[in-house]
Amino acid sequence: MSAALGPAINYAAGQLWALLRRNERAIAAFRRCTAVDPAHVAAWRMIGFLCQQDERRHDEALLAFERAVELAPDDAISRYNFGFLLHRQGELEHALAQMTAAVQLRPALDQAWYGCGLLLSELGRPQEALVALRRAVELQPFNGSASYALCRACQAVGDEEGLLAEYRRIGQYDPRTARRLEKEMGLSD
Repeated sequence: MSAALGPAINYAAGQLWALLRRNERAIAAFRRCTAVDPAHVAAWRMIGFLCQQDERRHDEALLAFERAVELAPDDAISRYNFGFLLHRQGELEHALAQMTAAVQLRPALDQAWYGCGLLLSELGRPQEALVALRRAVELQPFNGSASYALCRACQAVGDEEGLLAEYRRIGQYDPRTARRLEKEMGLSD
């Protein structure tokens, strides 16, 4: 087998194993791919995705996405996932930098806007969080988590009108989240 086929075959095998939900075998195949071609961004990204699903492999996922970002700094998905993992690790500023880069690279990436909003809230920047969360909800209007976070951001900046409008909107498609807001914030229609 030629050296050029090695990465392609291992990457295809990894995809097949991942499709079959045999993550250990998939990760091993993707690792063989990166051993032959250390600059194979898609393989690094897949290692990150698969390791991210196992809490015990958090560090491996973080390293895989870090490598993917190093190799392809214009890859918004890798930046988002790297930021997500950094957030879980408590590296808020670094996570925000990755999420911000993701939304700049791909403005329609609602998850990255949501991540920015959560991070900005945690960093004590509620007005900026409000802007990011509104954008996340505009892009994905049926994301109950983003809508919930938007309500919290509205409350943080004293936007009672925005809070009630979003609360009512949530009630139309996600009654469980609406009930949670009712209990936590004392809201009612």
